[in-house]
Amino acid sequence: MELITHTTLSKTFSAALVGVDAIQVTIETTFTQGIGICIVGLPDTAVKESSERVKSATSCCGIEFPNVEVVINMSPADVKKEGSAYGLPIAIGILAAYEKIPPEQLNN
Repeated sequence: MELITHTTLSKTFSAALVGVDAIQVTIETTFTQGIGICIVGLPDTAVKESSERVKSATSCCGIEFPNVEVVINMSPADVKKEGSAYGLPIAIGILAAYEKIPPEQLNN
């Protein structure tokens, strides 16, 4: 299966708190040339560290992590993403893009 692409392979959603307001955060997963995980869209340190937690969790579940660079785009880009709550939507997005879970299930 050829995984190198530059189109969005999956889209998940989360939320960021701005004061007392919740802002929807769209998490788009794309595979590209290279190895590793790149998270863009104003993530803080805890969000960036979620890449290691996601790799560890998939490994513990017996799922081989894709051998490509995974680019996670979190939008809107001007809203700071803080905390560890983004790990689950990032993991789900990667697994859906890698077709380990049915991508059409993300619509539900």
